[in-house]
Formats: sequence, C-alpha cells, structure tokens
Amino acid sequence: MRTPHRPSIALLALAAAAGPTSARARSAEALQPRAIAQAGDPSGTPATIEALRRDGRSKGAARRFGEAIRDYERLLSLAPGDPDALARLAQLQAWTGNHDKAIVLYREAIARQPLDLGLESDLADVLTWANRPEEAERFYEQVLARDGHHHEALKGLARARLLRGDTVSAAAVIDRALELYPKDVDLHAARARMLSQKGQLDGAIQALKRAVQLAPSDADVLGLLAETYQRKQDWPNAQETWLRVAQLAPDAPESHVALGRVYLAMGKFSLAREHAALALRMSPTGAGANQLMTELDREARLAPVRTATDWFELLAYVALLPVMLLVARRSRRSLRRQRAAWTFAVYVVPGFLVLGMLAHSIKGMPWGWFDGRVFESVSDMVLLLGLGVAFVTALRLEPRVREFEGEVVLALGAHPDDIELGCGGLLLKLKASGARVHGLTFTRGERGTDRHGQREVETRRAAEFLGLDGHWILDFPDTGLQERIPLLKEVIESKIKELGATMVLTHTDVDVHDAHRRRRARGPPRRVRRDARGGALGAHGPVLRGRLDHRPVYP
Repeated sequence: MRTPHRPSIALLALAAAAGPTSARARSAEALQPRAIAQAGDPSGTPATIEALRRDGRSKGAARRFGEAIRDYERLLSLAPGDPDALARLAQLQAWTGNHDKAIVLYREAIARQPLDLGLESDLADVLTWANRPEEAERFYEQVLARDGHHHEALKGLARARLLRGDTVSAAAVIDRALELYPKDVDLHAARARMLSQKGQLDGAIQALKRAVQLAPSDADVLGLLAETYQRKQDWPNAQETWLRVAQLAPDAPESHVALGRVYLAMGKFSLAREHAALALRMSPTGAGANQLMTELDREARLAPVRTATDWFELLAYVALLPVMLLVARRSRRSLRRQRAAWTFAVYVVPGFLVLGMLAHSIKGMPWGWFDGRVFESVSDMVLLLGLGVAFVTALRLEPRVREFEGEVVLALGAHPDDIELGCGGLLLKLKASGARVHGLTFTRGERGTDRHGQREVETRRAAEFLGLDGHWILDFPDTGLQERIPLLKEVIESKIKELGATMVLTHTDVDVHDAHRRRRARGPPRRVRRDARGGALGAHGPVLRGRLDHRPVYP
C-alpha cells in the first residue's frame, strides 16, 4: 500500500511502498488528482453510490482524508458490506493513523473476499505500521504460500523482519524479491535500511544510489540517502543531496532543517541560520526548526570561545613539538634501550603533533575522507601518552654533574664484548659527565664463534648504543696477543697520543683468561701526563692483564 504522502523520512522505515489494495480496487486513476465530484442524489440508487465512490476517491487523491472517510462511511451505510468501499475506507483510516479501525475494516473485507491476496497483504502492511510485526509476518507468509511471487507481500515481509530485527532472514527475502523485481525502488531502499542497521553505511549508500537512478525524482529516497550521508558524516554529499530534496519538495520544512544541521556541522553558521529561518516560516511551531535555531543561538554565543580555544590548541601543538624533540634528544640513551619507546618518542609523538597542526589548518575543509573528530580523539590519546613518557623519563633522568668535562677516555679490550661487558656502565657515566669516550679492540674474536664477522658486528652495535665518540677494531689474531706485545704496545701508545687520552681503561693483572695475561715488563709503569699543548707524553707501562675493573687511571 503506497501512501499518497509520507510526513517524514523516518516514516519510510515503516510506511514504505506496498501493493494495491486489492486486485480489482486499485486502478491507476484512483490516485490521480481530479476535480472533486459531488454526490447530489440522497437516495440509495446505484448512481448515488457510484457518485459517492468517485467523490471519495477524488478527495483521497487530493489528500482530503477526513472528507473522503465521510463519503465512504455514507456509501457503506447505503451499501453495507461493499468490498471496495471497505478496502478504501480501511486504507484511509490507516493513512490517518487509525490502525485499529483499519484492521477491523480489512478483516471484514477479507471475510467477504477471502481469495483477494491484495487485501491480506494490505492488512499485513497496517499491522506492520501498528508495530505488530509478528502478526504481519504471518499474513505475508500466508500470501506467499499461495503466490510465491507476490510483489507487495515480498516487500512487506522484508519490512516486518527488519522491524523485528531479523536482518539475516530479511536479507534473504530482499535478495529473492530483487531477483524477481530488480527495478523496484522500495526494495533497494529496504536493502539500504538493512545495511544501515548493520552499520554498513557504504553498502547502504550504494543501494540508495541505485534506487535514485531508478526514481531520480523520488524525494523520500533522496532524503533517505541524505540521512545516510549524515550518519557517515559525509557532509558535502549530504549537503548536495538535501539540496536536491529541497528542490523536489520546496514546501517541506524537514529538508531545510536537515540542511541547516549539515551546514552547522560544516561550520557554515550563516547558511544554517538561513535554512532554519526558512523552515520556521513554513512551520512556525515545528519542533525541529525551533531546536535548530536554539542550537544556532548557542553556537553564536560560544563562537568566540571556540575560536580562542582552537588558537590556543594550535599554539600548544606548536610549542609541544620542540619540547618533545628536546626531551627525546636529552634522554635518548635511556630511550634507545627500548626500541619501542624510542620509536614512540622520536617518531610517533612528533608525527602526530605535525598532523595535529595540519588537522587544525584543514578543519574547515569539506573532505568526506577526513573525519576530524576521530583524528582529534586519536591525537589526544597519543599526545597524552607521549607527555606521560616524557614526564616519566624526566623523573628517571639522573642529574648531570660535569665532573669529567674535558677528559678523553680510551677503553682497551682484547676481544669484542670485553669493553661493553667490562665497563659499559662506567663508559655511559663518563659520557654523561662530559668526557669524550673511545674504544679500541685488539682482535676480531674469530675463534669465539663459527659465524664469520658476527662478533665484530655485535661490538660495533654495542659501541653505537654506548654512544662512543670513536671505536676501532684491530686485526691482531685471536689468542695470539702474547707473541705481539711490542707491536701491540706501539699501537696503543700511538692511539693514546693521537686522541690525547687522559684516562685509559684496560684489563687487570689477575685476569684468568689466557689471552688477557702476559708477563709484566721491566720497570714501573708510567701514567699519562699532558703538556701545555695538550698532547700525550712519555712512555706507558706494560699493558695490564685481566678484565677491565671499572677503575679509571688518573693522570
């Protein structure tokens, strides 16, 4: 049963299109506007009855439902039980919201014409409108049991199941109906409502676009498409579609209210107020238009505050960016120990700060793919976590005392991993206290692994992690240092002189490792001293044996 008017787009979900009232009582001319006929003969003659019938149809087509109802009631008083009059009167009662009266009249008409499937389908439509989907579903199934291709029963059954929340079975019915009637606009709209209930807004939009292609001048379908765009927050397409609805139904205030809300969401307050005022002129007591105007007044009062807040937020983003980069740089040694924290502090948080500034710049752009609210929520969360990381790092950061400012430290190791395992913590402390720290490894440690070059790669990574200012790996043979003491001593002294080292860290005398031990040379060891030019002078004592003991040798 297709209503001659639908007061709102929301009613489309319940009062969508249905079939003819009956097989013989739904001619095309019944819904065509015409001059209002007048029944002049008060007697119960066939001419008077037919005049009343024509009069009721004309007034129904002109949407003068109250007068049409009185004409059909008079007709039934002259011809009790007239099936066509019962069906027409039931239809009018349903359109005016008197569902209980309509149900009683349809049942009486069905009792007189039990083979009319259209009457049963129309009764099921009214039961659906009355929010009795279980009863409606039973009548639709009875109709389909007798005629499996009944157009209106298929559409009605899908509506009833959607109303009941059974989207799975409703989808099966819609698919079956679309195979039979692929150009039915209401079926595509029903599919769109089903997809919308599932949250599949893109699929709903595609179904509604197909419906619009079939009926480009159907304002109700366009309105449903515009509402779906609004749910998706695709404001440019929602604006364009509502403008088309307003052109097709210029006297409908609902489209102007919807346009006002779209413009309000887009930040175009003057256009929103213009459409709200137009809707109020059409319907001064309309709740939607009055509510929209109230919201616009509130937004006008808050506009200066929002502008100041936006500028403050943008300045906060600009100020936070160098702060976060500085914090990350100052605490980079602590952060590098955890790769995830390093990546988050150095890349993720500054990246979101930059994106946040860009988001504020393009906030007013009508881009359907950019959801500003979602981005703002994610940005706030990331920035909050970033500030938390910075705060915790600052709390854990040791106070810096530049007690070794100007010192040059050289750490010596026989094998890869001797330096980092022997005095890695001390090197970090020296580095943080202002010293320049270098490392010198004598061998590549090839005898300690079966993978060529593996230990060399590991020690280079360790040196990078420790932040050494320089690190060299010599090519002395592993386990062969005992035979090359003189050459080794020359290399060490040359490196000390080259760097101007003031502090040397090396193995102890009591190390149990054979490669770390050697006989002490004659004569006492001498320490590094500096002349006025800053160079290293004097010979050095023998290379000490054993593990690095973390004790620096002062000049």
